[in-house]
Amino acid sequence: AGLRPFERDVLRKTLEIPRGEVRTYAWVAREIGRPRALRAVGTALGRNPLPVLIPCHRVIRTDGTLGEYSGGGTEAKRAMLRWEGVDPAWLEHLAAAGTRFVGSRGTGVFCMPTCRHVRRVQAANRVPFHDEREAMGAGFRPCATCRPVAATGSGAG
Repeated sequence: AGLRPFERDVLRKTLEIPRGEVRTYAWVAREIGRPRALRAVGTALGRNPLPVLIPCHRVIRTDGTLGEYSGGGTEAKRAMLRWEGVDPAWLEHLAAAGTRFVGSRGTGVFCMPTCRHVRRVQAANRVPFHDEREAMGAGFRPCATCRPVAATGSGAG
């Protein structure tokens, strides 16, 4: 489809994001070994030739807001996420509060807010965190499944 190697890397990584979960542009950039290429990740996702099959709607801004969607804009992105079981209003609430990660008091693990592991944690046992340094400073360790330390551009982890 005329994609450059970087763009193919971005789209392949995006394919790995599980249904019903989201990751950030920074997470994608870090996962493909280009941690400073956040804007380029966004550009690559905007060139996604198959926006429904390659789930770029599962990639959100590093600040936790939804961002754009090449398959029909923000409202289409909200609808796609809802269809997959994600509550966009909850994500937007977390973003407004500055919450980027959610920890479990029971396991001592922190995750991306939509990680399947944290979704099973009862609300009373959830701990909100603004960044990975705050979570690790509180004695929490990153989830091995969603790899939240790759979610921000701060360089931690």
